[in-house]
Amino acid sequence: MKEAHCDRSVPRENTLEANILRFILLLRQAGVRVSSSEALDAVKALTLVDLSQPSQARAALRGTLVKKAADLALFDRVFAMFFAPEEERLQRLGAWQEQKGLHRQKMQEAGRDLEFLGKQLSMTEQEMTVYANMPEQEKDRLKNYMDKTAGGKNVEEPFRPLLESVVKGSLSYWRKQLKEDLDLTPPPDTGDEELDSILAQAEGTGTGGRRGVSLLQEDMQNIPERDLPRARIILGKLAQQLINSISRRYRQSRRHQKLDLRRTIRENLQYGGTPFRLKYKSRRQQKPRLLLLCDVSGSMARYSSFVLQFIYSINTVVSHIESFVFAEHLEIITPHFARRQEFDATMVEIINKSRQWGGGTSVAAALQELQEKYEVVLKGNTVVIIVSDTKTTNLERALEELGRLRRRVKDVIWLNTLAEGERESLRTARLIGEEVRMFPCNTLADLEDIVRKKVLS
Repeated sequence: MKEAHCDRSVPRENTLEANILRFILLLRQAGVRVSSSEALDAVKALTLVDLSQPSQARAALRGTLVKKAADLALFDRVFAMFFAPEEERLQRLGAWQEQKGLHRQKMQEAGRDLEFLGKQLSMTEQEMTVYANMPEQEKDRLKNYMDKTAGGKNVEEPFRPLLESVVKGSLSYWRKQLKEDLDLTPPPDTGDEELDSILAQAEGTGTGGRRGVSLLQEDMQNIPERDLPRARIILGKLAQQLINSISRRYRQSRRHQKLDLRRTIRENLQYGGTPFRLKYKSRRQQKPRLLLLCDVSGSMARYSSFVLQFIYSINTVVSHIESFVFAEHLEIITPHFARRQEFDATMVEIINKSRQWGGGTSVAAALQELQEKYEVVLKGNTVVIIVSDTKTTNLERALEELGRLRRRVKDVIWLNTLAEGERESLRTARLIGEEVRMFPCNTLADLEDIVRKKVLS
């Protein structure tokens, strides 16, 4: 096991610079953003402290590498493990290598079980992990079904896609049943097994086990009930970041842009025409008006709840947000948000009064209703945000309505809740993505990325 570790690890130079570079790589992989200039500042800071005192080294690195309060706890965990005693580091590495070996063995066994006519079924790594963690009785039941299918009369290779569809359906069911105990996040792979072992422990990730603090990367529809309070805190912080971004951009837009010659002359007549005081023209940039269209069809219900909470948090501070839900038709929910009730009470009220929740999806019908009944809210500074998985009836007409809408407003942004693999393969997602700006919104990390890139401001 030691030889495998040496082959994969980044060469270990026992110098200050080499160790700091590995530590910064570790922080970046864990999600802490560190720039090159901050890395140089960290090295310089370490030359000014007593390195024999761990507390001083930790303070120097903490002060130069961490910008967000939310990253402090993660930095502390990573620092403690990276600079741990040699015995502790070797023990952690050995446990990680053993865990990966067991996972590899499970994947090999799953590959042998999920075969049809001597060839492995086309399954993703996540689907294989789900199968490996199913109860043995259920695995036996699925294997018996495949064996009986393969042994049937006139069963040949063209039957494979149908069998794969049935097996994937069963795995999808068990993925939901096991979501409290199943981690489908890919294990860390930095090319250095020691760093991987630290990342796995610091983030709570592993190879098929439960995940601790990687809530940001979890598919929103799979976030368990016990983690909802943490998810709501994250949503509140993201909403506040967006509010600050919009406000800051608005204030900065009021910078002096052009000398106002007439006002300057009038102001300086008292000084005999000498221009002691200059006056400028200032162009005032309008704040964007946000308009939300949230798909609440059957496949979107859980995503809609998270996005509506995000918009609700913004709505309590920023005016000019119109909010709608849609499935086969459109319903306005702005008045519900305007009452400023607790979010849970607001959602209960919306769901109880809505006729759209859990139905089918017609993007075309919803956009047509928006442009015919709510034309007054479609202005030149309106940014329309559509949250949907793009699965809709009458795609051609939906594309036409999107084109009409895009010509009437400032921007149309589509937040796509499909998982990464589905986004590339689904025809509706590809065609709608050619018509408007589209961004992934499958996880809280995706939503954080949207806020960080100032997509909505």
